[in-house]
Amino acid sequence: MELLLNDEQKILRDSAARFAERKAGPKAARVQRTTEAGYDRAIMGEAAESGWLGILVPESADGLGLGLTELALVLEQAGRGLVTAPVLATAVSARAVAEGDSADLRDNILPGLIAGKSIVLPAMGDVTSHTLKAADGKNGGLTLSGQMAAVPNAAGADGFILGLHGPKGDVLAYVPANAQGLKATTRRTVDGGSLTTLALSNAAIPAGQIIAGPNRAPALGAAMYESMLVGTGAELLGVMGRALDIALDYLKVRKQFDRPIGSFQALQHRAVDEYIEVETTRSLVFEACAAIDAGRGHTAMAHAVKAKASASALAVCKAAIQLHGAIGFTDEHDIGLYLKRAMALSSAYGNGSFHRARLAQGLVV
Repeated sequence: MELLLNDEQKILRDSAARFAERKAGPKAARVQRTTEAGYDRAIMGEAAESGWLGILVPESADGLGLGLTELALVLEQAGRGLVTAPVLATAVSARAVAEGDSADLRDNILPGLIAGKSIVLPAMGDVTSHTLKAADGKNGGLTLSGQMAAVPNAAGADGFILGLHGPKGDVLAYVPANAQGLKATTRRTVDGGSLTTLALSNAAIPAGQIIAGPNRAPALGAAMYESMLVGTGAELLGVMGRALDIALDYLKVRKQFDRPIGSFQALQHRAVDEYIEVETTRSLVFEACAAIDAGRGHTAMAHAVKAKASASALAVCKAAIQLHGAIGFTDEHDIGLYLKRAMALSSAYGNGSFHRARLAQGLVV
């Protein structure tokens, strides 16, 4: 797909590429595997200075007022650079707070999110992935109980946005990480990131922390969920694209029988197959972004993007390792880092099989 960008989009994409090159990459990814799970606040601050965390926030709330297409351009470069800073999650949370009903959160939480000083993650997913319930609390607040499993890279977050089943319908609520009754259990993932299970037991949430009630929560929550799926697909696009580039460079320099192995037709055909995987994923990601930005989006599109990107990224990264031969299987070579990141991102918010099943159900209905 030939993606036609305007000048503003090109500047955004190129700045993201430079950021990923300077602040991330294989070296940083290796360091992350040996350090405690969490975030580099300095990197988040620099991402904020570039405006990324406010891309989806309206200009009236001090954001850039752009769309998912612009965020996807940034996320693709983040995937290419193995950036683990929660740009996607923070940007989606910032928009939810900006568009929500709580003036308290807009005044007290939103500025910190846009500035990269606070990290609030959407801890939500398909209704089958959690048991969260909300009961009426004091003074219009809520009492939360239940569990949300496998929240990606939530270690070190300052708070979470939860989608819950309330007594009068679905609600979206902000829950600080230090809220009484909230217990977070974290385990590391293969790429050095983390998965966190949130368990809530009668956690009291004041009325000012309710982002949206039953009248708006379903639509706002669905928009957040769709953005997380498509944004993760954009990251996977960057991961597989960079993995293929590394493999193609290797085919040009590695010689066998006094010839570059890239001259062998069998390897050329394999490389073309993987290139097609990358480009078809690119088309789907940005077509979905364009539809969502134009108000024509549908949850089925998000399921399709996540299913396609998850499967293609794993296939391309595995092929890239095989194209390297024996050296590709060693931990010392950088290509393995891209497969590990693809494995982590492809399972985040549901793997390819999960989203193919959801897509099929939606098409049948």
